Amino acid sequence: MDTSSKQMTLKQLGDVMFPLGFITYGGPLAHINVLKERFKNYTTEDEFQELFALCQTLPGPTSTQMVIAVGANLTHSCLGGLVAFLYFSMPSAFVMMVLGLTVPNLSIPWIKLLINGFKYASIGVIIEAAYKLSNGAIKNKFHLFLWIVSAIVTTFFPTPSIAVLMIVIGAISNYVSDRQIGQQLLIPQEEQVQRSFDSWLLGYRSLVGYGISFVLFFFLSYIDWMPIAVSSNLFKTGSLVIGGGHVVLPMIQFSLSNYLTTEQFWNAFALVSCMPGPMFNIAIYIGALIGGIPMAILAEIFMFLPGFFTIFGILPYWKKYRGLRTIRAVLQGIAAVAVGFILSSIVHLIINSCSNGVVVPMGIGILSCLCLYKGIPIPFVIIGGGFINLLTEYQ
Repeated sequence: MDTSSKQMTLKQLGDVMFPLGFITYGGPLAHINVLKERFKNYTTEDEFQELFALCQTLPGPTSTQMVIAVGANLTHSCLGGLVAFLYFSMPSAFVMMVLGLTVPNLSIPWIKLLINGFKYASIGVIIEAAYKLSNGAIKNKFHLFLWIVSAIVTTFFPTPSIAVLMIVIGAISNYVSDRQIGQQLLIPQEEQVQRSFDSWLLGYRSLVGYGISFVLFFFLSYIDWMPIAVSSNLFKTGSLVIGGGHVVLPMIQFSLSNYLTTEQFWNAFALVSCMPGPMFNIAIYIGALIGGIPMAILAEIFMFLPGFFTIFGILPYWKKYRGLRTIRAVLQGIAAVAVGFILSSIVHLIINSCSNGVVVPMGIGILSCLCLYKGIPIPFVIIGGGFINLLTEYQ
């Protein structure tokens, strides 16, 4: 079996990435699953799991950073990361911007029922993602132990600080448990150099730029002028969220409470929930809602910018040192903990879905699992769940 990823041209990358902006429903965990399937002929299982573990530890949207990292890694250029991001994010971003300009208030009951159905169907999507990612991340009994512990802890204590603590514990404990740790290379150095794109200077500049920008926007966020305040708060939010997805929601709502009503915010969430692509595209809707097209563009840029800074800053160092057994042990420990987070998110999604009844949500969730098992594409499963909920609950 080939132990290294294959280099792609930008055209090949575009051909593989093109459908992702239209079919990646079900949230960040489902995005990772679809991404893994699309690139299974170009990247190895180990590299994908290591990138997943790496992105779990960085500020910003995990699935988007995975897209950027895979694109840059396989084309050996940062341009590849940017191209992959545009294919992944822009289709739904454009639709969300249009909706933000044209639908300032959305309180239609049947649409809410559709969106709830989408959520119920995503239970099956995330279960499938958890199963496939766990197969790659759990390589021994200690990884299984980390997976179970992280799932239990984050189920009962679902806070960002606990998630960070579990990541640190997973990294250190797996490092200690690996008795063969040393500085020997698992990948020949010549092969690493050959497969690395020359971006050390960009990596250094990205990390420095990120640090300076974070301090600058932290202070600018207190300026009471809408374009600066909104852009700065979104940059700050994108910098403080690890894992992305639903974690970002309360932070956006709190930081933009002076410019956005509660109803407008949850309408934005309802719409982005039924769109493909990243949850962070909620920013372009909010920007369009409160400031038109210019503010929509600024909001989208500043929401995603921290993720670009961190992944381009860290990726060159990962590519250089991933062959060290020490680094491999740390990343494998993080990966085992990260898939435990997925199990925890399934539990919370089920609890949230069943808050107003059990039969319909669980019925749609079980049906979505069976449909995915039979190979029905994710978009059809998600949309079907929405219509089933509409037909059974509409009065």
